[in-house]
Amino acid sequence: MSLIEKIAANIGKETRCILDFNDDTEEVIVYGAINLIQTLVSFLLTIVTGFIFGVIYEALIFTITVSILKKYSGGAHASSPGRCLFLGSVISIGFSLLISKILLKQNIWGITVIGILCIVISLFIIIRKAPVDSENKPITSDKMRQRLKRDSIVTILFFSIGMVIVLLIFKISANLVHIKIFECIGLGILWQSFTLTKPVIKFLHKIDSLLPF
Repeated sequence: MSLIEKIAANIGKETRCILDFNDDTEEVIVYGAINLIQTLVSFLLTIVTGFIFGVIYEALIFTITVSILKKYSGGAHASSPGRCLFLGSVISIGFSLLISKILLKQNIWGITVIGILCIVISLFIIIRKAPVDSENKPITSDKMRQRLKRDSIVTILFFSIGMVIVLLIFKISANLVHIKIFECIGLGILWQSFTLTKPVIKFLHKIDSLLPF
């Protein structure tokens, strides 16, 4: 049991002692506590590593984008919270450096094409694959599966509108910050969509199995 899981289990036990509820309710509280703690630690780790590599804003926007879409689409899961945090941090920083050091140097037309491709490819994958569940949390209801697919598509469209707005603002202000936001959102939805595909799931599971912690 990881440190996060131990803390969540203690929260569940203490809450049960105070409120006197059954085992099922305790499991729900523990699961919620794990997600909350993992989210908080993830953002803290993103801020720290982003600061170290000089890409704090890119890393945060990328991470937030991925997290929002993953809530509905599902996707590849690590075998423990610690490995999830590590892999998430590495991927976030990797994409942030790619944006900051390489993609930011492209002209506006090249950036626009990249953004359009991100949206189109993401929508294609989401429509075909979403939602992808996990062994620990399978989706057994067809109604729930349809709702999650619909919400995933709506989320992609929401981010797409945001990207268009950011690009229009850039054309007025010529501030590169808006290009960073545009690219972070685009690559964020693209990467999260890729985590729904079998090759990427197998690749991430292989990396997960090689981690020594």
